[in-house]
Amino acid sequence: MARSVNTRCIAIIYAVACAIFVSSDVPTLADAFTFSYQKTTRPNLHSMAGFLDDVSNFFDGLGGDSNSDESSSSQSEIVEEIDGVYTGSKRIISIPAKTMKSGGLRLYCNLYLMGVQNTPEKGCWKASQSDNSEVNLRYVDLSGSIIIRFTEDGITVDRLGSSPSTKYLMHESMILNGFLDELHSIVYDGDVSEENRLLTLMESDVIDKARDFVSFG
Repeated sequence: MARSVNTRCIAIIYAVACAIFVSSDVPTLADAFTFSYQKTTRPNLHSMAGFLDDVSNFFDGLGGDSNSDESSSSQSEIVEEIDGVYTGSKRIISIPAKTMKSGGLRLYCNLYLMGVQNTPEKGCWKASQSDNSEVNLRYVDLSGSIIIRFTEDGITVDRLGSSPSTKYLMHESMILNGFLDELHSIVYDGDVSEENRLLTLMESDVIDKARDFVSFG
């Protein structure tokens, strides 16, 4: 499973890197992995919405049924899932989408989330994918995990763990506030028309409202 995920990530990173070299106006690949506590603007990267969507759809088609057993195995390591919700999990954030280029959005966000595994401490998170619709971030002390899912209707974030440690909650707040910064940038930053954005929202203040549920204190 690990080899399959690593191969997929390397292939995706290579594809994005090729696109970056083609256009000198696009920020470096390192920008996609840079975690910031402040909102950043990446208008040129967001303008690649169609390309990101095509790349994600291409790699989704690789592997075929051979990934089904691996996906089931990885998912069973987390916990049983019933009706789209993991048993014992708590819904933290729900971001309803007006429009969403699901493939490109998943790719963009997956690259970001893979890049914060050492935030704020080295090795404190371990990222994995149980299928193409979600990313799991498991905390080092195993007291909790962040489950980010991309559905047709939008994005949901769940916390798995009945008794998360105080340190987990502190670090979870950092990760999710950074993730919300990325979503805000995708939705609002740059000179990109609405139809070309990876994500548009039903309500303009939904991201700000979400921050109330991830603030530690």
